[in-house]
This record gives sequence, structure tokens and C-alpha cells, in this order.
Amino acid sequence: MSNNSKILIRGLGLWALLTLSGCATRQISGQVIDRNGQPLDRVLVKVVPGGVELITDQSGAFAFDYLRDETGARTKLETRQEYTVEVFKPGYHVEQVPVRYERGVLILAPVTLREDTIRVESAPVDLDPDAVNTQGQSSGATYEGE
Repeated sequence: MSNNSKILIRGLGLWALLTLSGCATRQISGQVIDRNGQPLDRVLVKVVPGGVELITDQSGAFAFDYLRDETGARTKLETRQEYTVEVFKPGYHVEQVPVRYERGVLILAPVTLREDTIRVESAPVDLDPDAVNTQGQSSGATYEGE
């Protein structure tokens, strides 16, 4: 093995080494990033159908190399199958990526999560408490059984 090959294998990490050696012959993998291109860790990623949910690592990476059947037993990814990869993290919009899995290792393009935003508009009414008519309003809750 040449020095360049050793450096390449060391740089790819254990996950890629196992993939290259044939230990994980069926796999869907990818990375989750934010809108600035920074990796997002602790993101929930699942394959539908499949019954498997994973959490991304510090580099935003995930890899599915098995699924679960109706009984919960591990099964292989089915070749020539349509899946959806769903990506969720609190504070971000849910992303759904349709995937056509054929065979081998499928590496998805990075999935970009967008932050949830709240639109603030001016109120159509005066919200000054002194301007609100409080006559006829009662405090406290009523309960039908009382």
C-alpha cells in the first residue's frame, strides 16, 4: 500500500474504511448542515419506511446500513426501493428528502436545515391595557361541574 493510500484511508475514518472494505455493502449516508454550511450535530434522521432513527454526530454525519421490519428485527436495505429521509431538529423546519436506493453505498447531497422563523406584524388593535374596556369580564375559570 502506498503512502498516499495510507493517508487517504486514515483521513476517511473508520466509517469509510468499513464501507470501502465491503463490511457495509448497503448503506444510505449523508450530512446535515445549516444555511451557512456548518455541520449540525444531534439532528434526528430517519428513513421511511424503515423504523430506524439516528442522531447525527459532531460533523453532522449519518449512515443507515439496516432497517427494521414489522417485528422490530433488523433487515437489509431493499434494492431498487423508494425511501424518504426525514431530518428534524428543534428550532428548524423538517426536511424530507426522497431517495431512490439502487444498491451499494448511496451518499446523499448535504441536507440543509432552515431555522424556524416567526413573522411579527403590527397589531390591528390598540393593546394599551388602559384603553381596554374591562367591564363585564370576570377573572378566574369556571368549571361546568361546579
